[in-house]
Amino acid sequence: MQFNLYIFNQLFRTCMALITVLISIIWLFQSIRLLEFVVDKGASVGEFFAMSVASMPLWLMITVPISGFIAVNWVFSRILADRELTVMQAVGLSPFQLAKAPIALGLILSAFLTINSIYILPNSFQIYKNLQFKLRHSIPTVLLREGVFIEIVNDLTMFIGKRGEQDVLQDIFIHDTRSDDRVITMTAETGKFIDRDGVPTLILQNGERSEGNDEGQTGAVLLFESYSLSITQKNDQPTERQSIDMNEDSIRNLLTPDLATSPKYYLQRHAEAHYRMASPWLGLALTMLSAALILKGQIRRDLWSKRVMANVSACVLVIICLVMARGWTTNQAPFWPLIYLSIVIPIVFASWHLISPKKPAFGLQI
Repeated sequence: MQFNLYIFNQLFRTCMALITVLISIIWLFQSIRLLEFVVDKGASVGEFFAMSVASMPLWLMITVPISGFIAVNWVFSRILADRELTVMQAVGLSPFQLAKAPIALGLILSAFLTINSIYILPNSFQIYKNLQFKLRHSIPTVLLREGVFIEIVNDLTMFIGKRGEQDVLQDIFIHDTRSDDRVITMTAETGKFIDRDGVPTLILQNGERSEGNDEGQTGAVLLFESYSLSITQKNDQPTERQSIDMNEDSIRNLLTPDLATSPKYYLQRHAEAHYRMASPWLGLALTMLSAALILKGQIRRDLWSKRVMANVSACVLVIICLVMARGWTTNQAPFWPLIYLSIVIPIVFASWHLISPKKPAFGLQI
């Protein structure tokens, strides 16, 4: 009991360290991509970190099982070097008894990934996509410079004479050709950008608005004290997201055909739902399979590298089978049981391998 607790503590600390390292690496690459919103869209530091953190639950579905697998190999390699594993085998502990700590770690990882897949991932990814949409359709005020003509969106050019305090713009000129049948020109003394129901809007004060056709003939001229100008790519552009990403939808909705926009898209959603239900158990499958291949038979240090290579090959094969089963289900809905079989078969094989008194698999007489 004390030995299993000792091994579990080693496994858990190693796994947490690996998860932290892998997530940090992914966060670094993710942050480089998200810097676009800071540089081009003027996103705040809070929005930048919110997007970075909101996308992490998706990456946890990959990094957590891999970290558990590496932790099992790392810890057992170390205790073998210290001869602790050899002593425990010599006193009569069976492979199943020695594997209790890896199995407990796998169950904890799978329980966390299940909660993450069902509850945390959809909510966090929704925050990520909402922020992404908001920033992509926001006004890049950081690019507005005094005395320079800037095309802030396609076919909408803006000139400001001066930027005052609290981002108040002065001496504004706007040339708007977003409509196919008219050209709009506006001047104003001051203006300020606001967010109105998710739509970037410029509030102009004390100015003039004139319309003309594409031949240069001027029509009506309007003098105004206050005027609101919506800033979108086109006048008929939607101001709200029209589609929901599969990662931010619930499993129940993913399995509902009526919510899919097309039969092909339903197949993708159907495969994603089954993958989200099965993939959390990859944490248990990899840790159990790794422990089974490590602990079966008498372990010798001179043949340890062969056992590790067989271990890595088997676990990579499990991941490949899971990905392939998901791809097949995307094209043929009846293939969905293969997603679960790619997880269940390694668990059953590892359980049998830990309990069975037969020779170790892969012909390793170790």
